[in-house]
Amino acid sequence: DDPGPKSSRPCKTKLKNQDGQLFNVESHSDKQLRHFKFLSVSFMSQLLSSQSFVKMIVECEETEELQELEQRLLEEVLCYINTVASSVEANVNKPTAKFWRVLLNKSYDMLDKVNALLPTETFIPVIRGLMTNQLPSVRRKAMDLLNNKVQQRTKWQKSQILQLLELIPELIAIVQCKRKNEEEEQAINRQTALFSLKLLCKGFGTENPEPFVPVLKTAVDLISSEKEEKNVMGSALLCIAEVTCILKAQAIPQLPRLMPALLKTLKNKKELVSNEIYLLSAVTALLKVAETLPHFLSPYLLDCLLQIVRLEKIVVEFGPTSQISLRVTSLKTILATRLAPRILLPAVTKCYSEVANTRKNGLGPLMNILKEHIVAMEKEHLISHQSELTAFFMKALDFRTEHAQDELEEVGKTEACIIDCLISMVMKLSEASFRPLFFKLFDWSRTESTLKDRLLTFHRIADCIADKLKGLFTLFAGHLVKPFAETLNEANISKTDEAFFDSENSTEKSCLLLQFTLDCLQKLFLFDTQKFLSKERAETLMMPLVDQV
Repeated sequence: DDPGPKSSRPCKTKLKNQDGQLFNVESHSDKQLRHFKFLSVSFMSQLLSSQSFVKMIVECEETEELQELEQRLLEEVLCYINTVASSVEANVNKPTAKFWRVLLNKSYDMLDKVNALLPTETFIPVIRGLMTNQLPSVRRKAMDLLNNKVQQRTKWQKSQILQLLELIPELIAIVQCKRKNEEEEQAINRQTALFSLKLLCKGFGTENPEPFVPVLKTAVDLISSEKEEKNVMGSALLCIAEVTCILKAQAIPQLPRLMPALLKTLKNKKELVSNEIYLLSAVTALLKVAETLPHFLSPYLLDCLLQIVRLEKIVVEFGPTSQISLRVTSLKTILATRLAPRILLPAVTKCYSEVANTRKNGLGPLMNILKEHIVAMEKEHLISHQSELTAFFMKALDFRTEHAQDELEEVGKTEACIIDCLISMVMKLSEASFRPLFFKLFDWSRTESTLKDRLLTFHRIADCIADKLKGLFTLFAGHLVKPFAETLNEANISKTDEAFFDSENSTEKSCLLLQFTLDCLQKLFLFDTQKFLSKERAETLMMPLVDQV
């Protein structure tokens, strides 16, 4: 590679032939030079793994001089790999491309042999020395070697663990770009350092949490920075996820900085959609924080719910079995099952108010969280919060009325989620608790003559409850016979010239109302074992039904 005259090439080694050179390029061809390089690396690889050589190393006393030699050997191998890797890139479209690829593989094989030769007590100081090397590629490879060792080895002595934990400040310095004589640490190196910190935390943090407190602080600093590179931020988010799990209560002081920064990363939809790994990292971090410290989330709960509503729209594109979808589902479950009703219910009510007008399609995920929460609720909690839940549902069930001009199908989908959530509460109530609620809903649907859309909602609720309670619904349905008969007559176009609904889509709404009414009556008759259909009720309903036919 030396552009200068071949005769003046300096020789840095003591091994020389008669001409004073290790290998005379004047009298050999390029092919012979490549062959010589390949043989040299192969010889090194074989020597380092030969039984006799390994035996000599084992029997040799581990002195400071030997440790320095081992570090130098590792450094030289790493630098050589760097040089070969550059040649692979430079010769990618040339006939020699295959040779350089094979030589690179052989060089990596040689690196593995050197690595295997080092006892753990030597390995850690050697890696520490390499992490301060001037070459970024050597620093990165040193961290890769460390990562491999931590991942592969399962048993460590206490002294070795303490040595590994002493590497944390060095790794933090790389993450923070604090290096002498160097302006900026490579992004890939910072990512590798964050991965090393994550692995050390996973392996040794449970028994030794203290050294990881500054790691969390550093990672929070990173995600709080607006100028940070996205891949580095992704690694920082994964590091936060791991460290928070380990630190538990010790992570609480960082929450006032961590949560706003974390929620802010989830707000930038454009960046999340364009970078799937970044999105997964952010969701994982939020999931782990919620899992570890659910009782400290109340100041950030409304924002969490709003972000989940947003995320649901994004993750649909990845499919229900993707890692992102599964983690968002886990996050919803944690918020639904690990928080007390006194904390979650006010946040759900506020979130509903914000989402109902701005992102109507986002109400489905919110209702799913509330439904899961109600299903998991203790009976005494449900009784004490029934009035709060009833007030919420009375507000939420007005969704159809408030969006009377919107597309019927979309409104119907959202309303289905709200009713499904309401039914989960109904199924947990006693007859004494359910009866007043049902009649409250009945009165609500008829109080405002101008709000006929409420009738649609109520008839749909009655149909859903009839489907769930089956024969038991006849205990509450006596009040419905006369109003249902009136509805069948009022919505019959052969009996009246006036449209039942005052809107452009009046016909579609009338059809929908008839569908819910007839479905509910059909279930009442089907499941009636208590002689609900008396002569009087049959006469009330007979003519309206025949007239509809």
